[in-house]
Amino acid sequence: MAKLIRPTLFSKKFGIAPKTLAAEGFIDPILNADTKLFIDPLLLEESSHPKIQTDAFELLKKRFGNVISLVKASKTEGDVAWRSAAKILDLSETAETCLGYGGASTSGNSRPDSLKRTMLHTAREIVELGENDPQIISLMGLLEEGVGADTISDLTTNLIMSVLAEITEDFCKRHKVTVKPFFLYDNRSLPENPFRSGVPVLLVPKDILRVLPIANDRSEVSRVIAENAKIREAVNGLFGNITKATVTQWKHAIRKTMLGSLDNFKELFNSLLNSGAPYDSEEDFYGHYMLREILASDRAAYAGKIAPQSAKTKAELLRIVNEIIENFRIKVEENNLWELLWHDDEQRHERTAQLLFFGIADAFCEANNIDISPETHPGGGPVDFKFSTGYENRLIVEVKLSTGKVVHGYKTQLEIYKSASRTDAGILLVIDVGKMGKKLETIQRLQREERLAGRVASEIALVDGTHKKSASHR
Repeated sequence: MAKLIRPTLFSKKFGIAPKTLAAEGFIDPILNADTKLFIDPLLLEESSHPKIQTDAFELLKKRFGNVISLVKASKTEGDVAWRSAAKILDLSETAETCLGYGGASTSGNSRPDSLKRTMLHTAREIVELGENDPQIISLMGLLEEGVGADTISDLTTNLIMSVLAEITEDFCKRHKVTVKPFFLYDNRSLPENPFRSGVPVLLVPKDILRVLPIANDRSEVSRVIAENAKIREAVNGLFGNITKATVTQWKHAIRKTMLGSLDNFKELFNSLLNSGAPYDSEEDFYGHYMLREILASDRAAYAGKIAPQSAKTKAELLRIVNEIIENFRIKVEENNLWELLWHDDEQRHERTAQLLFFGIADAFCEANNIDISPETHPGGGPVDFKFSTGYENRLIVEVKLSTGKVVHGYKTQLEIYKSASRTDAGILLVIDVGKMGKKLETIQRLQREERLAGRVASEIALVDGTHKKSASHR
């Protein structure tokens, strides 16, 4: 995966005020990184954007309806009707919307044909039950292992691509955004992604986006199980303890329950159709829109001042990163930036804290010609942040909330990431949002033990991000 350096917003690159995009309901895409949100086909009908609500939704129903009709007409796998249905199911990853799991890239890839076969076989089973609603295709992420929210999102994007191109062209024309003709997109005039030669940028309304589950996370199916007694009973009946079941087992239980009878299917299907909600940009639990506010703002307001880099050495890199963390601490603790870690009294996800740190640290790095790359994958797993000057000098920063696995982060994760990045320099940045317990004491003891044994121990930094009363109530 490529490093994400200097994240670039569509608004900044093309000279559009972020509030202009917001006023028309569009997300401001980061052009050189995928945002972990996905297009939910179940939200199209309720979109406030008229072209999405009518044209895109009707197009989706028509295409999905064609799949159902062809599956129904197919006699055997591989016949003409079956192949035609498979052709409609375009599961190739889409780079145009800058959404998905790509992280530090927006490149699209294709998925194996076996996924198509799985989806078509399940569609046939549902049709044989007696259900012909085209939107059953939207449920495949819940019913089949290997078919996730990102797969359904890319399928939906490919099916409604022409409508997304149309509304993007209209926006760009009205706001005088630089465009060029793209023959493969109905010859529309669209903005080209400067990081993806030959690939246009397609704008997406915020109200058809939902949060993209982390790979192998349970959130994609847990809501469905929690809200439906029949599925909870099925999970407990099959696996004994719902809390210990894997995502694969949960999907198996959902599939078994829904395909058990037409009545079961209709009951669960109708509840799913009415339960979707877009990602809340006000609550912003994962910090997607908070990061955009920082990137779109005057970066000097976040950067502050640190002594310039005097030499490209490991010690100098460590000094600068420690100064960045200290400036971050001041802004959180003394300049009310702690507020971005909370929505009212509810703590936001750990990823929000990581994105907040990245947005601020990147401003310092730009001023000091330091590379900062979040979530690279050098072999040992995802790294929160890798700072580097040249090839030799690298430093890993792992960011943890006090409510998370602080000890595991210091003792295990950080060491794995350091090893994978071939460096012994690391810092665990702990943001205290409560429930610290003895975690800080434990990692400080581990640090002392390492140093007494003559080994290099990662540093520890602490920032107070607890929810504070307003000045009038202190």
